[in-house]
Amino acid sequence: MSERILLVDDEPLILEALRRQLRKKVDVEVATSGADGLGLIERSEPFAVVVSDMRMPQMTGSQFLAQVRKTSPDSVRMILSGQAELESTIAAVNQGQIFRFLMKPCSPEALFAGIDAGIEQYR
Repeated sequence: MSERILLVDDEPLILEALRRQLRKKVDVEVATSGADGLGLIERSEPFAVVVSDMRMPQMTGSQFLAQVRKTSPDSVRMILSGQAELESTIAAVNQGQIFRFLMKPCSPEALFAGIDAGIEQYR
């Protein structure tokens, strides 16, 4: 697979673990904030899938993915979060048109299956 994936989470250790899990299967870029993620999207080739944590400082996952939807509408948007509050989940789905909502901890198999489905949707 040559499609690019962007992972956004404010916890660098989580990003590094996710990168290790996925690096042999997809081309992975990471960002530690919504603002950094948006910068990467604006400055680089399109990402097939953008995966974001829900709770981050300055910009929530739903706010970030709503901006991704405007900036890169073809990118498939997903949430990977340990928080599953109904109100924030609804906001993520409605504002960012989320393709999948995965819960942390997420097995490597489940994460890759979600990303693989996102890549198929992107294609």
